[in-house]
Amino acid sequence: MAPESEREIIMSLEGLRALSCVVVAGPSSNVTIPGLMTDEVVGVLAAHAPVIKVAVNLSKDYDSGLHRAKSLSANFRPSDVATRTFRSPLISRQRRQEFRQYFKERVELAVALAWPGIDNSWIGEFVHVARQAGARTVVLVVSHPSSDRGATSIARELADADLVLVGDIIEATLLSATLGTRRPVIEVHRALSLTGRDVGNEYKRLSTFLPKDAEQSLLNVLTAFDAIPTDWIDNYDLRIFMRYSGRTIPDHVASSYHADHVQLIGDDFSSLDMLQIASDSSALSVADPAFDSRAYATAVDAGVATVVMAGDMATDVGRGYVGGLLADINRPTSVFVAHNHALRLSDLRFPSPDAWFELAARLGSVVGDASDDVNEFA
Repeated sequence: MAPESEREIIMSLEGLRALSCVVVAGPSSNVTIPGLMTDEVVGVLAAHAPVIKVAVNLSKDYDSGLHRAKSLSANFRPSDVATRTFRSPLISRQRRQEFRQYFKERVELAVALAWPGIDNSWIGEFVHVARQAGARTVVLVVSHPSSDRGATSIARELADADLVLVGDIIEATLLSATLGTRRPVIEVHRALSLTGRDVGNEYKRLSTFLPKDAEQSLLNVLTAFDAIPTDWIDNYDLRIFMRYSGRTIPDHVASSYHADHVQLIGDDFSSLDMLQIASDSSALSVADPAFDSRAYATAVDAGVATVVMAGDMATDVGRGYVGGLLADINRPTSVFVAHNHALRLSDLRFPSPDAWFELAARLGSVVGDASDDVNEFA
């Protein structure tokens, strides 16, 4: 069972410190959500145990495209001191041999991250090799809205693992029924859930928070929004939350090309109002947020895709939040790309950063589990 108390979490993390080595395998591109989630798993484990990261990329163009913005959480990658990265071969028959080299030294825990909807055919091989080497095996299955059949679509790859963690209770139930009585322990974990947002995919509402009277930042955001093609604009609107004085700021909004789709709001808001704004936004952006920024913190609490617009692409916020993107507030093109990228993620609800800490604790408790053969669903 997952740790339920702070004491149990601490004890589980202490157990990680006693491990000789952990192997984590999964997608590795830091401009895709699957790759970012793999990085977060590596990061939280590397803080407590030596980690070997196996980058499994079965597509040659896994990180191509100028439509992708830089990830916010990628600014806080784990130290290379504790992490060694390998790239798995594309050919199946070579992968098993390649996997064996990661288990030449003593490995007590092997973790694979699965994203239903992409090629997960390597996971069964990885689990098989890890078990042969005497490691406990865990498969993390991300639950997301766009995957048909979810975890059940890769049930065969999961069958021999010791533990399967899934993001959604319904998917976990279906997976349990699919695998039958001879199955791994199956549990639900919130770090693996990207479901739960009910904003529509067709209409895109972007909410942007700017500092008071930040005229140039406003102009750059408006320029980025004006770059949306006229044929698309009826499905978009931009809300700008910004305190201002005088007529300069409203005049800039009124003279923008897509002014009919822009709303300037200069009022103050309660925490409840802020949460409602984040919840009904397809995506949200914040200019140069301080470490204690209420707008950014509310966006993270709501799990909404969020762009941090920072000068020189430097910011202190974003650790552990895979729903964050980074843009240069001084470059409208950068803002445009990041906003569009965030809007494409509008149907995902991202886990909070502390969910990764809880996941590390659950993984730390796996090696100490009493039996490999317990059939339990939690």
